[in-house]
Amino acid sequence: MKKFITAFIIILISSSAFPVLLDDIQVKKLDAGRLKLFPVPRDHRNYFFLQSIDNTTQIVIGDFSKNDKKRLVLITLDKDFTTIKSVIEYDPEKKNLRRRKESDSQFFTKEIAQLKKDIITGTLFNDNHADKMKSYDALEMIFKKNDATTVLPDTYGFTVKLTEVDEINKPMALFTFGKSETGYFLQFRTEYYRINARNTVTPVLRYSVYCKDTNDPVIKEIVEDLFKIREPSANRTRKLEKGN
Repeated sequence: MKKFITAFIIILISSSAFPVLLDDIQVKKLDAGRLKLFPVPRDHRNYFFLQSIDNTTQIVIGDFSKNDKKRLVLITLDKDFTTIKSVIEYDPEKKNLRRRKESDSQFFTKEIAQLKKDIITGTLFNDNHADKMKSYDALEMIFKKNDATTVLPDTYGFTVKLTEVDEINKPMALFTFGKSETGYFLQFRTEYYRINARNTVTPVLRYSVYCKDTNDPVIKEIVEDLFKIREPSANRTRKLEKGN
């Protein structure tokens, strides 16, 4: 009975019909056990995911485009946010998990800062048989327009909604970013994307970026660049207090 329940849970988590469970594996700190729960798309779509929680930065690479070798790769960075501390690779077909110095995945690189930026900007999702995740360019464009219906400020940052003209109550993507007392936060969530006038696609994973309570320099740079466009109220309050 226990084996049946475990198998059933894994099936649920592996199905795009259960986005809440898929969200759960992205918003909690990653480890080898959670890596096994990441989905394997039937259509061989690749995916990339950047997470930084409590100053632990990790990257997941879902490399599925080659029929002879499917793999999930978890890269964990050291305290400097640049040096690779560990690489875990999981073969979902053989159910084999192993630690490696580096991965043979076509997407693996030791240029970690650039890899993080390529996920944030969406570069990696282009031309790599991946979902068309809504990324930094869409966020920046909407944020500059400062429409009250799509740019929602709070004390420490902003939530920015991307919607279609005729679907203003149905977000295509949500972006959240800012800085609190515990560090920077930056989260990119794509609900769906359009492939033509009639059809939309739900991505395999909703989040391409999920970072909170972190001082990762790449996350800091992105958020501070956005603050140059517009600052949250907490920043303005601090400046006024210093002025006094």
